[in-house]
Amino acid sequence: MLDITAGRVVFDGTDITKHDRAAMRPFRRRIQMIYQDPFGSLDPRMSVAALIAEPMIVHNLAANAAERAERARELLEMVGLRADMASRYIHEFSGGQRQRIGIARALAMKPDLLICDEPVSALDVSIQAQIVNLFQEIQAKFGLTYLFVAHDLAVVRHISDRIAVMYLGRIVEIADRDTLYRAPLHPYTQALMAAVPIPDPEIEATRPQITVQGEVPSALNPPPGCRFHPRCPLAVARCKTEEPQLREATSGQSVACHLV
Repeated sequence: MLDITAGRVVFDGTDITKHDRAAMRPFRRRIQMIYQDPFGSLDPRMSVAALIAEPMIVHNLAANAAERAERARELLEMVGLRADMASRYIHEFSGGQRQRIGIARALAMKPDLLICDEPVSALDVSIQAQIVNLFQEIQAKFGLTYLFVAHDLAVVRHISDRIAVMYLGRIVEIADRDTLYRAPLHPYTQALMAAVPIPDPEIEATRPQITVQGEVPSALNPPPGCRFHPRCPLAVARCKTEEPQLREATSGQSVACHLV
């Protein structure tokens, strides 16, 4: 949606950052997005049917208005809403229902990849579980790939196959879900895992406590070397001057840390 300033975005073997608007058009249909705010990302002046039909009009995915309307009703039922809700407006729905509508709109494109930007963080905990379960049901039904951006480690663990941990704009560790939660290697990942409460007080009392001190530096003016070094309890002189590169530490697990 914004012009890239650095790096690449490779989708299905193609660097799409080199494409102009016309060349990007077929890729846009295949890559859809679920936004964090289910109200701000949906036009309150449009009915639910119109919201879901709009991308179908843009990409010519339905022959006529009747076909679009029927498809909209099918999608609503697919995400757990009644088909007769298609005539309503966004202000008539709860946050969880709005997010379901956003999911239905994205699915209207029959995408290959869904980018989910904190899709449950604005929702009540009980509703979060329903939406996460819906994501999994949709994935199993359509074989979708998700890029799921979240800070809730319980949600991440539940929905992810492979996890990348980021700090201040840099990936510091990548591993499959089970490996990352069982044996995190980067000090920041270890601190994140230690911050997750365990409901058993006896286990909670025996596990090591890892505390991260200080404030997160500015992303516009990051510290030199390893970006985590001002807050890292293990930092050495090298960490302050040399930025660590992401490298494979164990099979399938990569980490950006001089001490691993």
